[in-house]
Amino acid sequence: MIKYLKVILCIMLLGAVLPSYAYGANDAADLNYRVGITVTDSSGSPKSSFEVGEKILVKLSLSYTGAGRAPVYGFQGKLQFDSYVLENTGVKMEKDISMKVSGGAINYVYLDMTAKGTEDSILQNIGTAVFQAKNSGTFSISSSGFILTNKDATHRYIEPVEAVQIIVGDGVKDASKSLLYENIVAAKALLASVTIADNPKTIYYPDYWYPTKSAQTLRDVIAGAEAVFNNKDALASEISEAIEKLSTGVSDFGNSKITGPKRWAAPEGNSTAGSTAVDLYYSVKASVKGGNGKIAEGFEVQTIRATTSATIRMIPGEGYETEYIFVNGEKYIGHDIYTIPEVSRDTLVVVTFAKKPPFTDIAHDDWFYSSVRYVYNKGLFTGTTETEFSPSGKMSRAMLATVLYRMENKPKVTFASVFSDVQSGRWYSEPVIWAHQKSIVNGYDKGKFAPNDAITREQIAVMLHRYAKVKGVGLQAKNASLSFKDANQISGYAKESITWAVSKGIMKGNTDVTINPSGLATRAEVATMLERFNELN
Repeated sequence: MIKYLKVILCIMLLGAVLPSYAYGANDAADLNYRVGITVTDSSGSPKSSFEVGEKILVKLSLSYTGAGRAPVYGFQGKLQFDSYVLENTGVKMEKDISMKVSGGAINYVYLDMTAKGTEDSILQNIGTAVFQAKNSGTFSISSSGFILTNKDATHRYIEPVEAVQIIVGDGVKDASKSLLYENIVAAKALLASVTIADNPKTIYYPDYWYPTKSAQTLRDVIAGAEAVFNNKDALASEISEAIEKLSTGVSDFGNSKITGPKRWAAPEGNSTAGSTAVDLYYSVKASVKGGNGKIAEGFEVQTIRATTSATIRMIPGEGYETEYIFVNGEKYIGHDIYTIPEVSRDTLVVVTFAKKPPFTDIAHDDWFYSSVRYVYNKGLFTGTTETEFSPSGKMSRAMLATVLYRMENKPKVTFASVFSDVQSGRWYSEPVIWAHQKSIVNGYDKGKFAPNDAITREQIAVMLHRYAKVKGVGLQAKNASLSFKDANQISGYAKESITWAVSKGIMKGNTDVTINPSGLATRAEVATMLERFNELN
């Protein structure tokens, strides 16, 4: 009997030890995952059928399908939905997981920054997407491209669940209105993908562009189509007319394409009558400014035949990335491999490198990425956490005062009780008092500064303009007509400052026709304005 008890005890001990061993191993045995999609209404009740206007919550989770367990080092994936039927109104991010909306998809990204891995409990809730049902229709919410990384750095492609069908309204799409929506999305994508310019001096890639006038005409046509789409009482004839106008507008825009001329010619005296077929060669020399990286061997000096391409490869140092590439003085966003599609003269390429920002909620292709990197590396902005920048977060009045204070290298300030809502010892106390002493801020009536109020676009323009006066830089304003439709909404005290900011290219309209002076600016927008401001020096 004792012998049997010992055997049972050994089996129990092994059962207790083996799971922990599997969890701690680099690659736990039988380690497989599955994506789970849960759809509920605003009360949390599971549903698949909704009325137009109703709130819809879509929660994603990962679960084990095998016996193994292991810490999580990172994952990524995509949730796809029909943007005609549903409108994304927000995301509820969990822990350090990033959720970014792009068209009809939400991208999920997580990266462990501790190099120790995160407990697998993070998989139980990887974020909730919030939608509003805006049009009748039936479609399936699906997941794709989910990959999880474990300690051994291998990628595990995760098995998706079956797509979850959603029915909104009567479940039937208005065919003509759906087509109008698809055409609007396509037209906007076309505008975003091409170069809009008037007689550009140098365009290396692509070698064609579209005039600003034709682009504005297409924008006006798109705006008209959107007005019809957003009109719930639009007649079928009005929808058909909008589709036809949009199709014509896109066609007219395509016909306005201008292809640049060949930017080279045979040297005088080298051509013969009726022929200019002469092989010309140019040198392309690449160098690094500021260090922190190098040009790959074999790419420093190249001899390239005219009208053919030249590729340059950069090797950033550890923790750095290619910042900017200057081609004959013209600035381009940096990539580790860069191609000049058509070499038309001797070319000098200068490359700069910058330290990578640690934030997981920004991506290299975001329009604000280089500006966020700039303000972070200059010490002007910190993240909202060690790994998040919160680009869509609002900027407070105290935050901007603090950023300008950092730009002045934090001069010594003697605290004075100037504003009743700014007490000594707060993180913003010295910056606000300094900004007041320099006449950059005056506060509101009744002696208040309102440090936590979200700052408006016109307030940003005023503070930057006054700071420029303190620095004595960029004060000469170019002619700026402020032909925005809402220019009459600019406060009297801010009109000069906004005119200055627009003329200097620091501030641009939030659309082609509006400046939105009382609108709130995001952290990403302020970072971009500050980089433009610093370029005045």
